[in-house]
Amino acid sequence: MNPTREQLDQYFKKRGGYKTKSEREEFWSEDKLQLEVCAYMKMYHPNIKFFSDMSGAHLSKTQANKFSSMRADDFKVPDMIFFGEGIKPDLCLELKKLSITIYTKKGVLVANEHIRKQANSLKFLRTCNKLADFSVGYVDTISKINQWIDVGEFEYLLK
Repeated sequence: MNPTREQLDQYFKKRGGYKTKSEREEFWSEDKLQLEVCAYMKMYHPNIKFFSDMSGAHLSKTQANKFSSMRADDFKVPDMIFFGEGIKPDLCLELKKLSITIYTKKGVLVANEHIRKQANSLKFLRTCNKLADFSVGYVDTISKINQWIDVGEFEYLLK
């Protein structure tokens, strides 16, 4: 179920009500996007368990090195993981702000090494029977979450 305009008005009430997509997200960082998705989940789906990765947080060099050494070198943990109940697969999303490009105009994955590593990790998670994909912006992210809740699947951005 996609949020109605009334639900969006209620959700964005603190900031003066619903705004257009570009007004709402144009200058959001990925951290801000992640915080807003977490707030949405707590408000509209409080019974769904999820995990939000902290790798984007500003850490000291010592902390960053410590946490980096505690992960596989060739695996990028998705920004958010939603745990499915029963037979529903877990949902793993790599959040991207609106200004990020995943594919070139020719439909090829961009040359950015970080995005390519994230794509490989998402593809690996799919082999583990997880729904794993990129989501670009708040509306896309919420849409994928709601499709996962309602139907158990969605159309992948990552080919």
